[in-house]
Amino acid sequence: MDKTLVALGLMSGTSMDGIDASLIRSDGEENIEIIGNLYNKYDLELKNSLFEFTNKIKNLEDLKVNLIEYKNLEREITIKHAEITSKLIKKNNIEPDIIGFHGQTILHNPKEKYSIQMGNAKLLSQLSKTNVVYQFRNKDLENGGEGAPLTPIYHHYLRKKINLKKPILFLNLGGIANYTFSKENHLSAKDVGPGNCLMDSYLKKTKNLDFDKNGNLASLGNIDISLINNILDHQFYNTLERHSLDIRDYDINFVKGLSVEDALANLNFFSAKTISENIKKNIDEDFIIILSGGGRKNKTTVSNLKKLIKNEILDIDNFNIDGDFVESQAFAFLSIRSLYQKNISFPNTTKVNKPTSGGKLIKYI
Repeated sequence: MDKTLVALGLMSGTSMDGIDASLIRSDGEENIEIIGNLYNKYDLELKNSLFEFTNKIKNLEDLKVNLIEYKNLEREITIKHAEITSKLIKKNNIEPDIIGFHGQTILHNPKEKYSIQMGNAKLLSQLSKTNVVYQFRNKDLENGGEGAPLTPIYHHYLRKKINLKKPILFLNLGGIANYTFSKENHLSAKDVGPGNCLMDSYLKKTKNLDFDKNGNLASLGNIDISLINNILDHQFYNTLERHSLDIRDYDINFVKGLSVEDALANLNFFSAKTISENIKKNIDEDFIIILSGGGRKNKTTVSNLKKLIKNEILDIDNFNIDGDFVESQAFAFLSIRSLYQKNISFPNTTKVNKPTSGGKLIKYI
């Protein structure tokens, strides 16, 4: 029996700049064909509304108080997800069997066993006329996991497509950086620190810019090593043992008063140093690092990582896989695994008590 399905994955990351969408054909295991990808940018008004909303929501009580605004924003972003779904289907002239809908993370609190992703799966199913899988993190959290990262099982099967002889450490440089270490049948993963979030947050607050293109501004600044080491003592070791991290685990106050260039240089180096130290602490063997996520385009970040880590570092784009869309492809893949009740999280990836399936199915009627 052929278990291969066409799945469409949707992902909106912590940068809240827009939606990544991907179509893949897979059986939820080794058979992976990437059909196509598409990105839609949020308009400025919607992006600002999301930023303002997430900044004032610190817990479930805040969410309850602001529920009407939440529902209005949820409907708006769900319609945006439906629009990019339609565009990607038309672009590739292929209908998906299933949609993997991650949504927009608003709150992530593993200690309290909840993770809130904004997005109305029922509405998306009606608009797209397709079955939808969502709430990928809930079962993991219910079983003692930290709800993240969830992409490692996709990375693990991608390793066979990349086909390198050495073990691979996939390093995703998103808002929060996470790695997947894949060797033969072994799989482990962990959030390892801030990726782009500190730099993006600083530029948003000070210059109303989305990001430091290519790391150009950071490359012009001076790094204060004593400052970095002091902050590492306070921030790094508090998060070292955790599998799942959140933007709220860090702040940017330590660069207050510095020039824009110096602030970005220090935020960049702090992020790279945190990532590198976390990797060194957790993996003690030879491997090749494969970069994905928007941060791989930040030349200063990559340069800092290469100075701090001796392993060979390559870009996933070198293997004909677009590094901007690995996470949206992953949620397409996870939707298939969820449909087939295959495990999507594991003790070595999220600290869940046992390998756990995930994702809730909404059937289009």
